[in-house]
Amino acid sequence: MRDLRSQRRATAPWFLFGLFLMLAVAGGLRWGTVITQRGPVFDERWITRPMAEIIRQGWSVDTAIDYQETKGPALIWPYAIWGWVLVDDRVEVVGADAPGGGRGSNVMAAWESPIAGGSVPAAPRMLAVLRWFSVCCFIGAGILIMLLARACGLRGPPMLLVAVLYMLVPYQVVFGQLVMGEMSFVLLSLGMLLVVCWGMGDGRPSRHKVLGPVLYGLFLAVLLHSRIHAVAFAPAVCFVAWQREDLRSWPWWVASLAAGLLRIPLWVRWDGLVSSDFQNVHALGLRLDSLTYLGAAMSLPLGLFLLAWVIKWRRDVLYWLPPLGVFLGLVLGVFAMPDLSVPAPLDLTAVQDRFQGVAATFVGRLSAIGVSSRLVMPVLCAIGLGGLGAFVCMAHRIRLTSLAGVLLRVQALTLGAGWLLYAFTSGFVFDRYLVVWAAAVPIAWVLLLPRFGQLVQAVLLAIVASMMVSNWLM
Repeated sequence: MRDLRSQRRATAPWFLFGLFLMLAVAGGLRWGTVITQRGPVFDERWITRPMAEIIRQGWSVDTAIDYQETKGPALIWPYAIWGWVLVDDRVEVVGADAPGGGRGSNVMAAWESPIAGGSVPAAPRMLAVLRWFSVCCFIGAGILIMLLARACGLRGPPMLLVAVLYMLVPYQVVFGQLVMGEMSFVLLSLGMLLVVCWGMGDGRPSRHKVLGPVLYGLFLAVLLHSRIHAVAFAPAVCFVAWQREDLRSWPWWVASLAAGLLRIPLWVRWDGLVSSDFQNVHALGLRLDSLTYLGAAMSLPLGLFLLAWVIKWRRDVLYWLPPLGVFLGLVLGVFAMPDLSVPAPLDLTAVQDRFQGVAATFVGRLSAIGVSSRLVMPVLCAIGLGGLGAFVCMAHRIRLTSLAGVLLRVQALTLGAGWLLYAFTSGFVFDRYLVVWAAAVPIAWVLLLPRFGQLVQAVLLAIVASMMVSNWLM
C-alpha cells in the first residue's frame, strides 16, 4: 500500500506537468495564431452546417437527424448542444467584414453553403464558440491518454513523453482548434479503451465480466453513431478478449454485435452509410488502391516499428508478419497505384476517387523534382505495412495478462482492421482517417520504440505538425 501511494505521489507532478503543457499548447495556438480571425477552414464549411441549423432553428427530426453530412448525430449533437447553451446570437448574420476562409483568403464564399440551396455554415461568432468545444476535447483526450499510460505502468518522464507525442500525432493540434470530427472521436475512443482495460483488468479472466462489456458496448455504439470508422475497434477488442479467455469472451462479442445493430436504424433512415448527398463520397465497393494509399500513410506513424523490430529481432510466433507486410506493400504499390490527382470541381453526384493528406503531399513534392511516384509509393506502402506488421508482432510480446498487453494488442489490431476496411469502400481516402484508429499509438511509441526511435519519431512528427499549423492556423 505504501509503495502504491509513493508511486502515485511520484506520478502526480508529471501528470500535472503534462496537463499544463497541453493547456499551454492549446492556448498558444488559440491566441498565438490567426485562427481566431479566420473563417471556415479545412472542412468547417461543411461540418458546421447541421450544427448551425440546430442552433438556429431548434431541435427537430429535420435538423437533428435528416441533415446532410458524412458524420453521425454523436458528432453533431454535442457541438450543437454546446452552441445552443453558449451562443448568444442564434440568428447571427454574416457581415461584410467577416474574414475569409482558408489560408490568405478573403473570399466571402467561405460563409456560403458549399451545396447549392443547402444550409449555410456557422457564422463568425458561432464558429468561434464551436471551436472552443474542440479545444476542450483536445485537452480531455490528453488527460485520458495520460490515465491510460499510467494504467499501462508508465511513470515519471515517460508519462510526459506520452502527452507530448499525443499532441504531435498528425493533425491533432490542428483539429484541436477547428470544428472537425476527429477530436471528439479520439476523446470517446480513449474513453472506450480505458473501459476495455478496466473491464479486462490484470490477469487472465476479465475483472468486470458484465459491466466491462456493457460499458464498452455503449461507447462503441456512440462511436458508431459518430462515424462508421469505429467498426474497426470491434474485431480488435473481440480478438484480444478471445486470446485471453477463449469461449468465456462471449460478452465482448455480444456487446460488439449489439453496438453494431444499434447503428442499423440510422443506416435505414439515411439509406446508406452516410446521408444521401454524400453517398458517392463514402460508399461500399471493392478497391485495392485505397489499401495502397493508407499503407503509405502508415509509414509516418508506424514505420519506426519496423526498424525497432529489426533491431530487436527474435523468432517469436508472429515473426513472419513484418516481412509479409513489406512484401504486400511492394505488391500493392506496383499493381494498385492510386491516382493522386485531385478531381476538380468536386462532384457529389458521381463517384470520385480522391487521395489527400501527408502521404499524397510528400509524393507530389518528390514528383515535382523528378522522383517518380510509382517508385515512391511502393516504398512508402512497404514501410507502412511492414511497420503495421511489426507493431502487431511487438505488441504480442507483451504478456496479455497485463493492461499494457491488452491495450497494445487492441490498438495494433484496430489499425489492421481499419486498413482492411478500406478494401471494401469507394470514394475519398485521407491520411487523417488514421487519427481515429490510432488514439493510443503514442503509448505504443513509448513502450515499444527504443530511445533513439522515440526521438526520431518525435522530430518527424514535430516537423509535420509545424507544417500543418503553418498551413491551417497561420
